[in-house]
Amino acid sequence: MENGHDSVSNIHKRWSLTRINFSSYKISLSLSLFSSLIIIIFFHQFYITLNLLNLFFFIIIGISFLVFSYFLDLFLLRKTPVNKISKILHVSAFSNLLWLLILIFGYLAFIIFHKESPPKEYLVEGMMLAIGLRIGIFNSVFGANLFQAIKTAVIQPLIFLFLIIPYFVFIELISNVVAISFGLILIGIGVLWAILADRTGRPNLQSTFALLQAFLSAWTENKVDRIELILLSKSKDECVETNIIKFTNKDQELYWVLPNIHPGPFKEIGGSNLPYQIYNHFSQKAVVFHSASDHSLNIPSKGEVIKYLKSLSNTKNRVDYGNSCSTPIQVNHKKATATGIIFDNTPILILSFAPYGMEDIPEEINEELETYSKNEGFKRLFIIDSHNAIGKKIEKSENEDLLIAGKKCLKILKESPQYDFKIGLSNTHEIKNKLVFGEDLGKSGLSIILIDVNKDDECDSDNNSNSNNNQYVIGWADSNNMKIGLREYVFQHLKQKGIRMLEICSSDTHENSGFRTTEGYYPFGYITKFDIIADHFYDLIEIAYEKLEVYKYEILTVESTVKIMGTSQFREYSNALDKAMDLTKKCLIITFGVILFMLIFTN
Repeated sequence: MENGHDSVSNIHKRWSLTRINFSSYKISLSLSLFSSLIIIIFFHQFYITLNLLNLFFFIIIGISFLVFSYFLDLFLLRKTPVNKISKILHVSAFSNLLWLLILIFGYLAFIIFHKESPPKEYLVEGMMLAIGLRIGIFNSVFGANLFQAIKTAVIQPLIFLFLIIPYFVFIELISNVVAISFGLILIGIGVLWAILADRTGRPNLQSTFALLQAFLSAWTENKVDRIELILLSKSKDECVETNIIKFTNKDQELYWVLPNIHPGPFKEIGGSNLPYQIYNHFSQKAVVFHSASDHSLNIPSKGEVIKYLKSLSNTKNRVDYGNSCSTPIQVNHKKATATGIIFDNTPILILSFAPYGMEDIPEEINEELETYSKNEGFKRLFIIDSHNAIGKKIEKSENEDLLIAGKKCLKILKESPQYDFKIGLSNTHEIKNKLVFGEDLGKSGLSIILIDVNKDDECDSDNNSNSNNNQYVIGWADSNNMKIGLREYVFQHLKQKGIRMLEICSSDTHENSGFRTTEGYYPFGYITKFDIIADHFYDLIEIAYEKLEVYKYEILTVESTVKIMGTSQFREYSNALDKAMDLTKKCLIITFGVILFMLIFTN
């Protein structure tokens, strides 16, 4: 059976289908008008012969009506959930191009099969194929009921056909039994698909199309209420833990926050911008790390996010405290890197698969390392998914690399001496005249954690350090992953300035998502240039250095009861998509067969 991670991956594969439309309404408008113009010219040139004056008349009246029909469709679909002029233009472009293709293929069939004359019936058959497409889209995407979809789908093509040819030809075409029969079969396939596809999610989903429409409203219009209601209705209360390291001195408080909740699902839905919300909750004095979690731990609605944030104020459950830590250490094993630091008996592991690329760390790695740490005598273990190189789900053999690196790191930390330390934390909101980043970075910007361990002046060449051997740098970006190569570029850039950065982590925010890319988002470094990012990290290190102060720490755990999406509803969505795709493939095969039969046997 498909688990939660696999279900999300399967849904993500289907993301490409949502991008099968033209990138702008201007392109769709141009294609709609152009294809309609070619339909008129092509038919009059090869199927009937008219003088230029008559042809010009049909062009003017046909194109004029077509422009008017965009607004007519908009009006007829006015009460549907997803209705916008840009979407009307997309539908018009697709359906008119399809109509034109049938006309062109019909003429080629006339040549190939040596028919007596080009059959004019292809014009009405192409029109009815376009109607079938329009019915399916108006019902599935726009949310029109079947009667409303059929009514709206028929009006524009039928009137357009009436206006672009002589009256007697129109009567001849709509009276042709063969043409109408083939056309009705094509429309019937479209209607049947609409009925069956909407039911593919049953019994778990009453309407697959309702979910699709809610998704499109959220993606294209930022209207999230409908999809949040759907997600919330299938979510369940669960107790989730948030681990916090609170650093305090007489002047201020700093926080490292590791919520065992995953940012998502996407854009403005639910907890998609959770890292920024937590960052603000702690007065912009926090770094919000990404735990070893997946989309099953998404918060489905804004109301539940507010509930979760309120629970973070309950920081009375202190499980440890002190004023010393180990020097950070780093272990590499094949493709995996584990960076660790320990506060008393609480180790923190940062896992990375950069520069080879990786999706979310699998839950089984988290569980096995936690079991191992308990066996080694640690009270608790904080695992951070650095999420810093875009890639696919890693293979089982690569899981083993992460486990070996993590276990080696824990063994070293267990024997590591601990010292007094200083902390410096800086964020891009502190930079004057800061750069406005692109859509590959969230609202929390970039941060630097600078740790100064007050150990003896011994110099250990195995330690990862700056020119000052006691200082260690960790970078952070409020982004959904990072472009491969960015981490290494920043490391090299800072190394030339005498600085050794241990790691860069991303928050995995899903706020900036829903874009027309393969992933649906821009990993950090996709838009913002590498050199600009490296320069900003250097500026932040300078600021953090000036803010180095002695801190004590407290390790806190907060338990929150909130609704999370869980694995089952992702499985339901994934299964519904699979069934809908299988049905669509079958309907397309049947449609192609009918078209081929139609091209051959239309006289």
